[in-house]
Amino acid sequence: MERLSEEKWSGYAAWIAGVARWALEEEVRMTPKPGLVDLGSNGAHLDMNAALFLKSAEALEPYFAQAAWMGMSLNVSPEALFTLLRRWGKWAEREMYTATGDVNTHKGAIFTMGVFCAAIGRCVHDGNMDMESIRTLEQQMVSKQLQRELETLSQREAITYGEKNYCRYGSRGIRGAAINGYSEVFEEALPILKEGKRQNKDWNRVKLQVLITLMSRIEDSNIIARRDLPTLKAVQQNMRDFLAQGGAYQETAIEKLQRMDREFSRKNISGGGSADLLALTIFINRITEELETKA
Repeated sequence: MERLSEEKWSGYAAWIAGVARWALEEEVRMTPKPGLVDLGSNGAHLDMNAALFLKSAEALEPYFAQAAWMGMSLNVSPEALFTLLRRWGKWAEREMYTATGDVNTHKGAIFTMGVFCAAIGRCVHDGNMDMESIRTLEQQMVSKQLQRELETLSQREAITYGEKNYCRYGSRGIRGAAINGYSEVFEEALPILKEGKRQNKDWNRVKLQVLITLMSRIEDSNIIARRDLPTLKAVQQNMRDFLAQGGAYQETAIEKLQRMDREFSRKNISGGGSADLLALTIFINRITEELETKA
């Protein structure tokens, strides 16, 4: 891929942001999702619906463009880039709350998607546009800061759900995922998505297969916060059983997922962390596919 001139940066930033918004929209449109908002159900969320998620994704697109632009244009270390990005993340949260009437639709995605927009922007600037370079840059941005935050949590009051989960259960949540380079996304979710596409599987079912795999694997902070750690373990086992039966590609998958959705909604179970990582998987796959054609 040719090294970009400065006048092309803004176009690339807008393109990256557009793909990020599209990925969030693709996540919410996937149906049916157990306990999560989709086109057929509000899941366990009484204050949310699909239209609100689409509105939120639209409101966040300028932030994603800003994140990508910062990655391309700022001559600072990866860690300094992350520090500056988090300040813009606070602005993005305010934009989200303004758009949704103070409903938290995408706070997790603001963090995760914003970091990767900035990392991809830096990789585009440097001309290193492969998946491993993106992942390495993300870890360089976040690892030291997030590890320090985890080490000092015992010295201050836990504020967020993720912090409370860490103090109570030792679950590192999104911080742990970021420090580890989102291993479940790169090593499990992306290969499943790519294989489903290669086999020309139904796109909705491909996304469901990725989501269920993530729900079977990650320490979903949203499930722990809304319920507890034993519930998370039960959900993970439930998803592993579903995958063993054929996952989203089995003939009765949709009916089973609809029943699961009703059960999870009744029990106030929602795998919001897994949904965020599904959107990230869709985003990174689309970005790297298109950048390969530009190389």
